[in-house]
Amino acid sequence: MNAAYFSLILKVNDLDGCRIFYRDLLGLGEPVFDSTFAVVFLLGEKLTLMLEKSAAEYLEHASAAANFAFAVPDLEEFARRLDDNGCPLEPDSIRIGIVEYRRGTDPEGNPFLVCQA
Repeated sequence: MNAAYFSLILKVNDLDGCRIFYRDLLGLGEPVFDSTFAVVFLLGEKLTLMLEKSAAEYLEHASAAANFAFAVPDLEEFARRLDDNGCPLEPDSIRIGIVEYRRGTDPEGNPFLVCQA
């Protein structure tokens, strides 16, 4: 496949709260697109994360079949920042292959995995 770009799209009820979480706590920086219905963060040259506002009250994030993973330069500092803001990582690590991750969730329960770079 030779796609022009890839995007991960997360449906969220509270777009403003999730915008702040991804921008400030996960450190994704300012969105490249920011509106009342969607927020897009540039993750790489051809990779974006889109938060799409949804009024659907039935969204079940915690049991979603998909999540995303990323690496941070200082996992302990990252974990402290999330903990200080009421979004702690789970204490037990998850090993996938040779990489050890910690699991977290955004304010709506969308799961993610994070590891030490």
